[in-house]
Amino acid sequence: MRRRRPPPAGKGGRRTTRLLRLLVGGVALTAFGVLAPAAVAQNGTGPAGPSDSADQQAASFELVSQDVWIADGDSFLVAFRLRNAPADATVDVSIGGPIRSRSAFLDRVAEPATGLVLHHVSRLAVPEPDATGVVALPIATGSEDTTADGTDGLWLPLPAEGVYPVSLVLRGPAGDRLDAVHTFVVRTPPPDVDQPPLLVSTVLSVSGPPVVDAGGEVDLGPTGPRLQMLADVLDPRVRPLATATVALDPHLIDALAISPRPEHAQLLARLQQATINQPLTATPYVPLDSDAWIEQDLSLQIGWQIEAGAAALDEHLGARPDPATMVLTSSASAELLQRLQREGVELVLVPEGLLDPADEPTSTAARTSFLLPTLDEPLAAVAIDAGATAHFDREAHPEVAPYLVLADLAVRWFEDPLQLRGIVVAPPLEAPTGAAGVGVLLDEIATAPILAGVDPSAIVEGLTPTTVRAVRAGDPNGFGEDYQAALSDGQRIARSYQNMVDPIATVGTPERQLIETLERALLLSGANGLTETQRDAYLAVGSQIVRNTVAAIQPPSRQRITLTSRSGSIPMLIRNSLDHDVIVRLGFNSDKLDFPEGASLLRRLSPGINEVRVPVRANTSGDAVLEISVDSPTGLVKLGESQLTVRATSLSGAGVGIAAAALAILLLWWARHWWSRRASRPEPS
Repeated sequence: MRRRRPPPAGKGGRRTTRLLRLLVGGVALTAFGVLAPAAVAQNGTGPAGPSDSADQQAASFELVSQDVWIADGDSFLVAFRLRNAPADATVDVSIGGPIRSRSAFLDRVAEPATGLVLHHVSRLAVPEPDATGVVALPIATGSEDTTADGTDGLWLPLPAEGVYPVSLVLRGPAGDRLDAVHTFVVRTPPPDVDQPPLLVSTVLSVSGPPVVDAGGEVDLGPTGPRLQMLADVLDPRVRPLATATVALDPHLIDALAISPRPEHAQLLARLQQATINQPLTATPYVPLDSDAWIEQDLSLQIGWQIEAGAAALDEHLGARPDPATMVLTSSASAELLQRLQREGVELVLVPEGLLDPADEPTSTAARTSFLLPTLDEPLAAVAIDAGATAHFDREAHPEVAPYLVLADLAVRWFEDPLQLRGIVVAPPLEAPTGAAGVGVLLDEIATAPILAGVDPSAIVEGLTPTTVRAVRAGDPNGFGEDYQAALSDGQRIARSYQNMVDPIATVGTPERQLIETLERALLLSGANGLTETQRDAYLAVGSQIVRNTVAAIQPPSRQRITLTSRSGSIPMLIRNSLDHDVIVRLGFNSDKLDFPEGASLLRRLSPGINEVRVPVRANTSGDAVLEISVDSPTGLVKLGESQLTVRATSLSGAGVGIAAAALAILLLWWARHWWSRRASRPEPS
């Protein structure tokens, strides 16, 4: 039980307090490491020199966990695991003075051994590890007039709110330095202080080049581990309350859905669980060079990419992305931003590296909430801060990275705790810390008394954007001159083929799979960073499908058909060598035949030989040439042509009239002849 009270009045109590203050160095400010013993190893080298023992050279710290947010009087618990450390290794603990400016914080991160030290304790015996090998080191803290009753371990007073550097140095038996961990702890203000928190929005993004080649083979490459890490970070069984804005390239999810590999199906199932109730941003199907699309007069096709991306995420993840929020991955012209506004985008998240530094404001509040210029009206935007998450790139002790990010965020709050501000961070999912490090960041943001995890839109709502900033120009146009024409041709072919099979296709059928293959190839052809050869290979998929379809449909063979009446049906045989049904348009042309049901008919062809009967009416007897064309329903794809010879053996209308007149004359003649003979016959007497 810790309480504020004067030091013990007894003689023994005063001696204990005095010894403890001598042990921890009191509150005297000394240079880091001054109080550390300058022990000399047996080989005569100093504390930083090499050791004779290979085990000592390999000995190291591994930070397992630590407390970050410390209120007045709380204990600071740090847990670590020792690797190959000798049995009698010791630990030095140093705590620096409070930091309340980001410049001082970054200086301390760059040079942990510099700066003034508030407390330093040398040669602490390492506590016994638990069953998992983890060593827990509790450090009781408090203000100057606070003491601890019944506290085991260290008691180090922290005089004020701020971010305190903490260094743990592992030393060998001779005092030689084996390893060091440098981290931070934050003493927070009292909970009743009316100060707005720093609004923090975390974006978890996975983007990359196409992972499905033109032949339909799936190779996730380096994006596979990143998707796996995203599933680990947001696993609801491990982190049920974690909240982050997710930006996923839809083509990656689509690739998992079409892949036959069991591990891909398992990863897709995990991502489905991980993204439940997590906000997804609107994203094009593939990463786009937006400026190139605008220059190629393909701004309307950007909407096609966005719609296709939303459909893929909705179908395979069961989550419809928020059409009002989008993450930019490349430069953006005013024309593109206007296009996005027309697609319903209201908020754009922009990496700081894409913004023109000449427009950077001096106001801390305006650094993350601003407007982007468009041709109509400005678009609300928030900058993705790269500086805060840059700590994940540290190679030495990467497990410390999330705690450095949290300390960085805390320092930003301490710089101006009375002003409402916001920041968007995007921790890299390929960081050495793995899912555990990003998970620590999400967990600690959720529990921090001076931070508030929010959706990016909340930052704009809380910080009305006023500053207009521009996006820097991107790389030169990556499209070939004929890409627009090739894409347009491919889309027309795709629509024609879709009309052949879509009315009768269902999910999972071969015809539906071919439609999706063709659509996917066209979408992938527009990805940023493809070579011309790769782009042409995707565009050629549609032509190959059409060629296969044309070769599989065989029109009627040339033959002679006899029509024994003026009207009738002509049978014709059409072979469909595909493994699925198709709908075709049959066109007819003849100068001697009429077509009561029209000169163009839609017919469904099943696999195999199909008999199609075409109603005709002959205008005259004799031979007539019937020209037949087999096309797609729109007529764009020509599937084949043929000719039939139709012989009409029935009389024409004029012939029937002449025959009827002759018969009438013959009957009249016979009647007159019969009457004359009867009249000349003598009457009987």
